[in-house]
Amino acid sequence: MKEFRNLHPTIQLRLLMNFLGVLTYSAVGSAMTIYYNKYIGAGITGILLILSSVLVFLVGLYAGHLTDKRGRRPIMLFSTLITTVGGLIASFSNSPWFFNPWTTYIGFLILNFGYGFFNVASSAMIVDLTDENNRKEVYSIQYWVFNLGILIGSALSGLFFRDYLFELLLAISLEELLSFILVYFKIPESFDTKKSPAQRENIFKTYKLVSKDRIFMIYCFASIFIAMIFMQVDYYLPVHLSDSFQTVHLLGFEIYGQRMLSLILITNTLIIVLLMSVTNRITKNWTRTQGVVIGLTLQGGGFILAFIGRDFRIEMSAAVILTIGEMINVPFAQALRADLMDSQRVGTYTGVFNVMQTIGAILCGLMLSGSAFYGNNGEIALMGLIIALGVIPTVFAIRLHEKPRKIS
Repeated sequence: MKEFRNLHPTIQLRLLMNFLGVLTYSAVGSAMTIYYNKYIGAGITGILLILSSVLVFLVGLYAGHLTDKRGRRPIMLFSTLITTVGGLIASFSNSPWFFNPWTTYIGFLILNFGYGFFNVASSAMIVDLTDENNRKEVYSIQYWVFNLGILIGSALSGLFFRDYLFELLLAISLEELLSFILVYFKIPESFDTKKSPAQRENIFKTYKLVSKDRIFMIYCFASIFIAMIFMQVDYYLPVHLSDSFQTVHLLGFEIYGQRMLSLILITNTLIIVLLMSVTNRITKNWTRTQGVVIGLTLQGGGFILAFIGRDFRIEMSAAVILTIGEMINVPFAQALRADLMDSQRVGTYTGVFNVMQTIGAILCGLMLSGSAFYGNNGEIALMGLIIALGVIPTVFAIRLHEKPRKIS
């Protein structure tokens, strides 16, 4: 790919690391909800996922400030060591010599702790190494690489998760160790910490300044519910498929709940890999408001259809609809988020945004636990509300952002 070859060498390496990380984690990540549901139960699983999300919430707040104060590279080194340890604990907990779903959860808790630091530092580094001329291109390639990793990882999950979980978890551990080695030897620092405002501000003052950015905070509120739409594939959808999907045989291949989830993920990422550029051309002249309203409505509506469905045809139709919505929404959302950030506090702004994603994850966990009481119909009704709370504040933030500002 010509565009890839023209990128900064560090960005090229970061995209390669991103691909390997997404590939190995997606071979396990989404299906872990089914794993916990099987061995622990849906109610407790929701609580455990909430606890994990609370940890990521706290990490995200600290990581954003620390990334601006200490630099991107030290945080990336620290985080990859932590994730390596977490991966090894999860691996051992599902090894031929030992099995325990609770220590598996602890391993993933440590993994999420490390990912919380790494994602903030890595995102800030990408901003450091790009500008207005190439940033959109880099994000586009990154999104394509991300989905290609998910495509391959989901295929591996469907084939090997049930019988080879130990090997898949070991692959995560080795990938995280490789990431540490690459960062240590190949990736230089991208940010001059001496010029960072974070050197003169404590964490409370830094986040207080961000909290006064009204437009960004309105968008952050909306992003909680936008994240909840995206996260259904990791929360309620796996449980719905595990409990309600009617097993079928296709071309001699048995499709049960976990494999249906893998097929949805494969369909999603395959469409994105093949048609993302076409979608970008079609929506090139759309306004941000059009992109958000149409994209989020289709994506959320696709998940509602998936919750209604119990058979193969409906679930595949839902996968296509939610994917079309995702392809429309993502470019508009990424561009808006970048435009709203203060370039001198990218780490902090990224930390705040990631915290909103964590709040979304906590709410998804509550929805999952609550499904034991209000059932599938309650989940469908809640999704309608979530779509509205994602769309309306985002449109409001767009209008405020595009309105000429008074100079104070």
